Amino acid sequence: MGGSNGDGDNGGGGRDDEGGDNGGGGGHIEGPGWLPPGPHSPNTENAPDPESVYDVLRTPARCKEALDSISRQELDTDWQVLRGLANACLAIEGRGGSWRQAAQDYSAVANRVNTCKSRAAHRVLAGLLDFHRLYPSSTVELADAPGGTQACEYVISSVDVGGDGEATPGDTIWIEVRGTYFDHSELLRDGSVHIGGVRLEGPPNHLSESGDQLVLAAVVPALGGKYGQAVDVRVHYNTTDAIKEAAFTVMDPGTPGGATGSASASP
Repeated sequence: MGGSNGDGDNGGGGRDDEGGDNGGGGGHIEGPGWLPPGPHSPNTENAPDPESVYDVLRTPARCKEALDSISRQELDTDWQVLRGLANACLAIEGRGGSWRQAAQDYSAVANRVNTCKSRAAHRVLAGLLDFHRLYPSSTVELADAPGGTQACEYVISSVDVGGDGEATPGDTIWIEVRGTYFDHSELLRDGSVHIGGVRLEGPPNHLSESGDQLVLAAVVPALGGKYGQAVDVRVHYNTTDAIKEAAFTVMDPGTPGGATGSASASP
């Protein structure tokens, strides 16, 4: 993609705001859209990860900083799409980068991006490559994306307690969260699970993960006699909560017929 300017050579064309060669149009060209808010990853580990480097890339002036950080990582799909985006960011602004690398990374991760931030980065990279294909000798100054729809919607998508929607203290339940916009290891170290307003001891218990999906196992606590009521489930990390209201009903363990042990088979 992108004609003859594969490695950041933008053909000598001026920026569109300097009256340069803008692909033959002669007037102002609207630049492609940039990254939406993540939201911002807390990055409590203070170490680069794809989720926090995405946040760095949201400020186009920091694309070189992001690319330097990415170059030190062992590339997986999330890192690779960010590398392509950082290269395209620098190339479209005439600050270096590589259109060839951006196109290669875009193609390499197609159908493999599986987190909300990497999907957003892939969409934005597609827009930059399309712009370069249409205006191969143009450079534009990318603008910080305004607020609006976020790339990730962090929610509890399901709480599995078995088919009857009831559990008793001591039962194990499974909580699935989606739209994680931070490194999972941070939540598993610093996060907490709350059932019926009671914080469970210790960090969340990790069962499985895939992309921006995380499944946690939790044991229903005693609720001080407040039984027979639907309870909320909350997964807390830093300043963020994912909440499932009225997720299930906690039954009195002494009720005849009340379940004991695990609420359901492991998913």
